[in-house]
Amino acid sequence: KPESDGDVAVDCIPGLPFLTLQDLPEGVVSGRLDSPFSLLLEDVARTAPRSSAIIVNTFDAFESFSLPAIRNKVPACLFVGPLYRQTETADDHHGCLPFLNSHQPNSVIYVCFGTVVDLLLPKHELVGLAEGLESSGQPFLWSLKPERQADLPAGFVDRVKGRGLLVPWAPQPLVIRHASTAVFFFHVGYNSLLENLVDGVPMICRSAWADNHVNSRLVERVLGTGLRLRGGTCTKESVEEAIRLLLHEGEGKAMREKVGYWKSKAQDAMAPGGSSIENLKALLQILRGAGPNGSVM
Repeated sequence: KPESDGDVAVDCIPGLPFLTLQDLPEGVVSGRLDSPFSLLLEDVARTAPRSSAIIVNTFDAFESFSLPAIRNKVPACLFVGPLYRQTETADDHHGCLPFLNSHQPNSVIYVCFGTVVDLLLPKHELVGLAEGLESSGQPFLWSLKPERQADLPAGFVDRVKGRGLLVPWAPQPLVIRHASTAVFFFHVGYNSLLENLVDGVPMICRSAWADNHVNSRLVERVLGTGLRLRGGTCTKESVEEAIRLLLHEGEGKAMREKVGYWKSKAQDAMAPGGSSIENLKALLQILRGAGPNGSVM
């Protein structure tokens, strides 16, 4: 059935009623059905029912919509997260933290598309992103590979000097956790999503590939912690609009409250007696009782 944005809702995937056709990764219902990602999904689907357990870096409350459907196929599906490295100190050779310290709380846009997507983002989108950041008037910290900086608009770096900082790498956990960081603008990779959900801020999603589209729909429709770019790509207008909505409109306040809600849920899962702690205990029991032919996926 058609969605309001013209896409078609998918109602045949158990536990994922919020997805549309355009959210599904290539190789699921279209594109190359023999792509590495498609073959990986096929292998997981074939192996999962034979496994003693499936261990996932997530937590029960975060997956409440999909958990019954998954456990219907694999009863011992153990959500043991969120698991990620919580660093209090990190190498900051590029001055990210002093830059953040110099700006007001909840004012800085943090942009990072990850190692792969950083290199794959089309030049016209890189230009649109730069123009949107510049016209927004907000301070920003942008982790961008040096080889892509040549694609930026002429004079951009000079015009945003003092307000914008471009670095080849940033200590992401510390940046996300910093009081000055207001928004995380990213490709919606799962690890970054989970990391930001626990310690972070509202999100602007420019999904790229694999699970990114599913994740961005999850952020906007289910979690309520961020929004997708209008049109799905970086243009001056879509970037400026997203920043305005999150920083200067009611949507941003509601999303910050949602981020706080999910942070609390994640902490509950990892607290004594929490769902993830109990699932870790169940995993230990499975490992202790597994015979030589037992498998844990």
